[in-house]
Formats: sequence, C-alpha cells, structure tokens
Amino acid sequence: MPTVLSSEPAEYLVERSRFIGQTFRLTDPEALAESLEAMKAAYPGANHYTWAYRIDETHLRASDNGEPQGTAGLPMLHILQRQGWEETLVVVVRYFGGIKLGRGGLVHAYQKSAQQALDHTVPGVVKEIRTLQIRIDYASYDRVQHALEPLVTTLDAEFSADVGIRATLEKARWPDVEAALDAAARGSWTCVGTHDALELVPLTDGKTDE
Repeated sequence: MPTVLSSEPAEYLVERSRFIGQTFRLTDPEALAESLEAMKAAYPGANHYTWAYRIDETHLRASDNGEPQGTAGLPMLHILQRQGWEETLVVVVRYFGGIKLGRGGLVHAYQKSAQQALDHTVPGVVKEIRTLQIRIDYASYDRVQHALEPLVTTLDAEFSADVGIRATLEKARWPDVEAALDAAARGSWTCVGTHDALELVPLTDGKTDE
C-alpha cells in the first residue's frame, strides 16, 4: 500500500475560489495537529482547512472544517480508500472567491484538489531492509559482484587483505542472495554482520490512479 515519500502543494482554481492541497505521511493521529499548523502557517487567512487521513482501514477520519457536512473531508477520504493510500493525510485549504459552488460543486472541487495533491506526491512503501556485511577472497569478487547486483539495492566493496562487501537488500530477497553468494563464492564467504530495519523506500511500481 502506498504512503507519502515526499510531496508538493497543488493549486486548483474554480469560480474565483482557490483550493490548495498537499499530502503528508501520518503514522500517528496525534501528529495531525503539526501538519495542520504547517498548512495554516503556509496559507494564513484561508476560510477552510479541510482534511482527511487514512492510517489503515480502522484508523481514518475526515473534517469539513466549516464547509457543508459531507462536501469536503469525506469525498477526500473516499479517494484515499479507493486508491489504497495508507499512513496518508491530505489537507486542502480554501480561499473563498465570493461565488457559492453548491454541494455538488464543493464535492467536485475538493475531490479534484485531493487528487491533484496525490498526483504531486512521490509514493513510497515501508519495507524490511537488511544490511549485510560479508568478506570474500579476491578470486571470488568479480563473480560475487555480478551475482549480487541484480538482487541488492546497494553494493559497496572495501579492499584490504581480502574483500569486504556491504550490501542492502529487501529482507524478503535474502534466500536468493544467500543462494547466489554460495554459488558465486563457491561456499567461501563469511558473514560478519546483518541489521534489519523498516525503511520507507520509493514505490517502484507506481500507484493506482482514480
């Protein structure tokens, strides 16, 4: 499920009303106020600061912030749900332009603004990443490098009495990496350390558009 790796604000104008939307990564509802304050500081004096978040299917909320009930927060939340965004907050601020949009117009405007904010978001995904440190002999280095490069995210080598290799990889790929090491180093390699951690990484297969 995608979440926010990075984002930029997106602006939408309709009937002289100005809508500005931006997404934020939100893992804890208590951090909501911080993102809202950031938007209020960036866009002071707006008439409405509406928002919706979906951390997972059981932790989700929305606010119309003074707009007619059900015309702002809930339509934005529906987009997050349909597209599967998790740990994601979308905030849309509105500067009223003097022309009322009606319920249908408001729903469309807030959905459009939320979608534009998502379109200006670089999606990421949380994965378990393993950092691996091994030592091999010089004779095995070229074979090991060739075998590991398609399987790991990064690979660095340090040359001394033997060759030290530091690689990062998705932990789920460890069985393939271990098998490749055994074959390339012909069983002659030593693991000197591993470290596993959850990391937010770019979502390489993209996200589903509405």
